[in-house]
Amino acid sequence: MNLIHRYIFKGAFVTSMGAVAMFAFLLLMGAVVKDMLDLLAEGHMTIPIFLRLIQLRFPDLLVYALPVGLLTGILLTMGRLSAQNEVTALRSAGVSIFRLSSSVIVFAILGTMASLVVNFYYGPRAMASFRQEKEAIIQKNPLSFIQEKTFVRGFSGLVIYVGDKNGDELNDLWIWQLDDENRVKQFIRAESGEVRYNQDQNTLVLVPYRGSFEARDPEAPEDFRKVRTALSFETTSLVLPLDEIFGKVTFQKKLKWMTFQELQGVESDALAKMSSSNPEIREAGEERYHKAKMAFHEKFAMGFSVISFAMIGVPLGIRSSRQETSANLFLAMGLALGYYIMMMSISWMDGLHQYRPDLLFWIPNFIYQGIGCWLFIRNDRGRKLKDGQAGSPTEKAKK
Repeated sequence: MNLIHRYIFKGAFVTSMGAVAMFAFLLLMGAVVKDMLDLLAEGHMTIPIFLRLIQLRFPDLLVYALPVGLLTGILLTMGRLSAQNEVTALRSAGVSIFRLSSSVIVFAILGTMASLVVNFYYGPRAMASFRQEKEAIIQKNPLSFIQEKTFVRGFSGLVIYVGDKNGDELNDLWIWQLDDENRVKQFIRAESGEVRYNQDQNTLVLVPYRGSFEARDPEAPEDFRKVRTALSFETTSLVLPLDEIFGKVTFQKKLKWMTFQELQGVESDALAKMSSSNPEIREAGEERYHKAKMAFHEKFAMGFSVISFAMIGVPLGIRSSRQETSANLFLAMGLALGYYIMMMSISWMDGLHQYRPDLLFWIPNFIYQGIGCWLFIRNDRGRKLKDGQAGSPTEKAKK
């Protein structure tokens, strides 16, 4: 049995690591397109910085890639053993399904420990560094944010277009000022202009030259009959706060970017505020405490999802008897998607403290582990019934 356990453990390990790498790569490509590709294409970062950000983004993605990757590896390994009748041979030799899967459970426990380390240490540290370095890119070179032949929409209530840019000099400058419903209320077009950076206030200052100013009716900005006559100007200026886009220079960590020790510190501070006589401080401390508890339990539950996936993956892999990779991949993705949808739905209950959403994060694990135990028992009983039916004619013949 030691040889068999090593064989199953090695197969699950190799297959799972390949699946983890595949899912991590897919998630990484999505993160690159969402968070970094535009900055690289617009010249806001260099190739070394781009690679550095990819390196920092990777550990956080392992939080999701590790459980689903291990589930895929277990399904593929057990499905292959079942399809090649190796499980049938072992069961015929008297090996129970629980004993057969013990090496996979040990592998899942090791995977859970690795997932918890990633969730509480490497993932939060890497994600916090990623956000800090990404925000620092523009602050180091703020003038590069205004790109030629590009509609800049990052500033609240403004759309900016520059036909040509040479350093801080601009040509063919268009500026649209929008209302709360994103309708144009003011329009500026200038022959030229320049952009300056105010380091003390962390703002960009646009200075148009030789242009015209057009104002729309505030009640009916889309009614061109009410457009006021355009006024010419020699120069004017607009102040664009970079804090609206990239945040303050002082970096504030989100709870999900905090390590185990940092979350404990937040809980301690929140408990101290909850004992305050000031009702506002007490209410703020209570809110902070509940949010920290939610982040703490969510990370723990996500770590233990590896065991939950393993318990449901082993009997499903044996039962499905599929050697095809595509079928098991779709099955793993479906199970993981259902788990993450439940976790996401619970995270939306962060304001309903009376229902203890922090503890509700464990419900998906209990559901998957319960289904896994039921499948284990059903598979084991089903095999015993088949063995009994197969042996009864032989016994009758001997008699």
